[in-house]
Amino acid sequence: MRVLVVGAGTMGITHGWLLSQHHDVSWLVRGDRADFYGEPFELRVHDLRPGRRDTTATVSLKLVTSIAPDLYDAVLVMVPGGSLPDVLPLLDGVGTRVPVVLMLNHWNLAGALGGSSDPRSNRLLGFPSQVGGGRQGHRISVTVFPRGTVLEAGTANKKAALDKAEALLASGGLTIRRQRRMPDWLAVHSMQQALTAAPLIEAGSYRAFAADREAIARMVVAFREGLDVCRARGIRTWRLWPAPLFTFPKPLVARLLQGMFQQAETEAMVVGHMGHGLDEWIEGLESIRADAQRLGVPAPEIDRQWAAIRSRRSGA
Repeated sequence: MRVLVVGAGTMGITHGWLLSQHHDVSWLVRGDRADFYGEPFELRVHDLRPGRRDTTATVSLKLVTSIAPDLYDAVLVMVPGGSLPDVLPLLDGVGTRVPVVLMLNHWNLAGALGGSSDPRSNRLLGFPSQVGGGRQGHRISVTVFPRGTVLEAGTANKKAALDKAEALLASGGLTIRRQRRMPDWLAVHSMQQALTAAPLIEAGSYRAFAADREAIARMVVAFREGLDVCRARGIRTWRLWPAPLFTFPKPLVARLLQGMFQQAETEAMVVGHMGHGLDEWIEGLESIRADAQRLGVPAPEIDRQWAAIRSRRSGA
């Protein structure tokens, strides 16, 4: 298959490399960044999938700076959520028969798509949580987990496109789970990063944060406030993981989260993401806070997080 990856960050390059073992993959980049992306990347993969080994690969990207019509069999969109308004008009060039999978973090993806999840049968929602890591220049370090790639469950008119997208991702060795109410799941999922930004910045380092049970407990409070905002938006948070976890007593949740944060794989994933995605996390926090204010939902811990970030960024 001829596959186009829109976005050449850590996720875009890694997923394109996984698919390139069996497919002809191109990456869409801005023309003013073509020289940078034209240089080879060193990709280091810590592979936790059964029967796989860690590997280091040199990845040379096949670049395009515009979308040619009727050329591709599938498109993966892997850009920061804030870049989506710039990307959506470009996607019209691929036609209506090609599966276009939007694989990105977003607090309100339905709103970004015009008030509801895109009704076109070839526009699909997904999330690449099976891969985590970061990039420094032309060096990329990632962990590939045994499972975690998510695709929307979809409706009958999307079945053919979803089946094709799932087969494509599976050919790259990814394990796919179908998720109902995908925009709602993305809203809950996006809070995990957005509400981690301030605690990490305040702690000064990832390990200091992971060792601070009290800081993690405050993050639990912020997440509960975020879930209140979700419900005020009409999102039924029950059964949208990890929302059910936060119904347990705060000390128990904080202890469980601390154990997760102290795992080496979690540290590598969060630190890697934070290295290139911190601004996106902070934008997510701002969006959650803005919705809390708009909907009249009390969120004092989220307000405190936002004030802490603004204070540190202003040097106060």
